[in-house]
Amino acid sequence: MDLHQLRHFVALAEHGNFTRAAQASFITQSAFSRSIQALEQNLGCLLVERSTGGRSVTLTSQGKALQRRAREIVDGVSSLRADILGLDGQPAPTLAFGSGPLPAARLVPAALGKFIDGHSDTRIDLRVETPDTLKEHLDNGEIEFIVADLRHIETSKGYVSQALRPRRFQLFCRRHHPLTLSEVCFKTLANYPLGSNSLPAELRVLLAEQAGRRALPANLECKHTDVLVQMVTTSDMVGIAPEDVVEHLVLRGDVERVNFTDAPQGLLVSGTCFGLVYRADRSLSPRAEQLIALIGEIDASFVALNEEGTRDYGLAV
Repeated sequence: MDLHQLRHFVALAEHGNFTRAAQASFITQSAFSRSIQALEQNLGCLLVERSTGGRSVTLTSQGKALQRRAREIVDGVSSLRADILGLDGQPAPTLAFGSGPLPAARLVPAALGKFIDGHSDTRIDLRVETPDTLKEHLDNGEIEFIVADLRHIETSKGYVSQALRPRRFQLFCRRHHPLTLSEVCFKTLANYPLGSNSLPAELRVLLAEQAGRRALPANLECKHTDVLVQMVTTSDMVGIAPEDVVEHLVLRGDVERVNFTDAPQGLLVSGTCFGLVYRADRSLSPRAEQLIALIGEIDASFVALNEEGTRDYGLAV
C-alpha cells in the first residue's frame, strides 16, 4: 500500500466512477484500475462492488471504513507538509521542478544561475528524470512544472504546455579526430562508434539506413550528456547532442563539430522540441513564475546554427 493508491481510492469514493476518478487523478483509466486492484490485493478484501461494465462502483463495508481512514491519511500528509514548511511561522523558500536530461545539460543550469543570484535564500529541488517519471511527480504535487522534450510527454486539457525554441542535433567528436582532418562524406560515419542522447525517430531511421542496419547502430545511448561527452573526448566515438550543448563545448575547445560534404537534409532539420508543462488546476508560485521567465529569456537568446533548418523542423513537428 502506498500514498498514491490511497489518493486514487479517495478519488474513486468521491466520484463513484472509474472514468471520472481517473480523469480527476490525471492518469489513464487502465493505470487507475490497476492501482485500485493492487490496493485491494494488499488489504486482502474487496473495497468496491463494480456495476455491469465495471465503471460505476459502490463501496463495500470495508471500502466505507477505508474511505474515512484514507481521507484522514491524505489530509494528514498535506497538513504535515504545510507544518514542516511553516516552521517558525516562515514558509521554507523551496522551488521544486523537474527537467528532462537534454534541457538539464545546458538550458536549465543557465537559467538557474541567473535565478539563484537574486534568490540566494531559496532551496532548489531539481529532479532530472525521464518525462514519464516527471509527469508523475507533477501530478502528485511534488514539483510545480517540467522542462522537457514535448515529444515524450502526453498531455491533455488538464495541463498547460509552453513550447520553447527547437534545437537540431549536431554531431561532434574529440579534437584531432580523423573525421576533422579532411572533408568527409556522410557514409564515413558508419566506420566509427556512435553515442547519442534521445533522438527523434526520423533521425534514428536515417542513421540506421546509412549504416545498412535495421536498427540505430549506437554503441551508447545515454540520458546524461556529461557521460556522453566524456566518452567522446576519450575515444573515437562520434557523439550526437542538441546543438546548444555542442556549441558550448566547441567554444571551450573540448570538441569539434563534424561536418559532412553531403549531409542529408534529415540530419540538418531533425531536432528536439523543448517545452514547459504545468498543471492547469494549480497556481504557480512567484518563484516558479520567475524561473520560467528566465528560462524563456535564455531560450530566446539561443541562435540555431541553421536557423532556416530549425524553422523547417518546427513546422514539421
